[in-house]
Amino acid sequence: MTGISRRDIDTLVGTVDDMIASEMIGTGASAAELAEAMAHLDDHANQATLYPSATRRVRRLIDLLLAVSAPAERLEPEMT
Repeated sequence: MTGISRRDIDTLVGTVDDMIASEMIGTGASAAELAEAMAHLDDHANQATLYPSATRRVRRLIDLLLAVSAPAERLEPEMT
């Protein structure tokens, strides 16, 4: 099993920040595991905790994919 490359990420996910891509690559996950993580998110958006059977690498990829897809207003504190 070969780990994912930047090309795999760009093909499967689209363009992401270099830091996120580095973290994805650093998981040691395969392209198949990245595709599995994406499938979990397609099935149940924002419910990554529902996948206890997913491997640690797949769960980490789900977390990273959620971070990439989070709307900016969820990431920034509300200023009132």
